[in-house]
Amino acid sequence: MKDIFSDLYDKVLSFFTSQTSDDTKVVAKSRLRTVLMQDRVGFSERAMQMLKDDMIDSISRYLEIDVDSFDLSIDANENTTILNLSIPVLRPKTDEEIDEALSIAEKAKIEKTEEIVGELKELVKEKAQELAEQITEEEKEETSQDKKETKRKRAD
Repeated sequence: MKDIFSDLYDKVLSFFTSQTSDDTKVVAKSRLRTVLMQDRVGFSERAMQMLKDDMIDSISRYLEIDVDSFDLSIDANENTTILNLSIPVLRPKTDEEIDEALSIAEKAKIEKTEEIVGELKELVKEKAQELAEQITEEEKEETSQDKKETKRKRAD
């Protein structure tokens, strides 16, 4: 099974490099294997890429790794699902580098949170304005109905 994933990895890499028409059949088989694996495991290509990106981000805070050679695959048989990782580590990071990476990640979270809060504030303002306009319209209708009713009472 490891040979399949090894071949799959090689074929995926070869997809992004130049290929001859003889390789088309091999690439098609490789793509089919990828689709079948993802279908069997129930994990989409997008989810695999997101998982890989998250793992690279997390691990890169503590270790300098060769991102181009990072390999992630999921294998499934009847009873279990196995996550296989191959992470070429170039060197561990120093405490100062780790602290800096964590600080940068924290700042990014804060900025994203502030961005979301700003967007929410705008949405709240828009909804409040809509409600105020709706209330104003309802008050106008009520005032108009009150005037009509008052006129009707005076006419009686």
